[in-house]
Amino acid sequence: MLHERFDFFTFFMEIKILTIMKNIVLIMLACIAITSCQNTTTEPAAAPGYLNAGGERVNAYDGDPANLALVDAYIDAHNARDLEAIASMNIDSTEMLGSFKIINSLGELVEGVETHKNTLAAWFDAENPQWNTYFAYSMKVDGQPGEWVITGHKLTRTIDGEETSSYDILDIYIENGKIGGFWVYSRKEK
Repeated sequence: MLHERFDFFTFFMEIKILTIMKNIVLIMLACIAITSCQNTTTEPAAAPGYLNAGGERVNAYDGDPANLALVDAYIDAHNARDLEAIASMNIDSTEMLGSFKIINSLGELVEGVETHKNTLAAWFDAENPQWNTYFAYSMKVDGQPGEWVITGHKLTRTIDGEETSSYDILDIYIENGKIGGFWVYSRKEK
């Protein structure tokens, strides 16, 4: 009868391996427990912009990029003197502004789509304005139904036979995919 010989060395090695594996499992469980107990709440990211409205700071965020295409088409229609295309991109009335309106660089109010169309026709004939856009950015302001495009361009005009240029910034309000109004800020080129 063959006696199997009990091998103490193999027995102790198996126990040692089991102990090491048990320790590895315990360390892994401890790591999971520690990381899952950490507070992962974060502060909301700050808005990339703001508008001071009536003494209150209102957050502004990136707007719909489709607004940029609308504004580019609008400027192109101005350069092409296409009054019907311009009028079709204007909205008669908005929730925020009421009727379509423009405040030009002299602070004058042009109100209504038809008044805008007539004012442009006279201006096109008198000064032959030409726009060259150099930037545009679309933004959404919390609490407002529409969005804005801030755009800058060089405006070249012919006044009394002499060419003159200015750098203009427009704040264009867009609601329901149409232009509801804008403000013009201008600086003459030196």
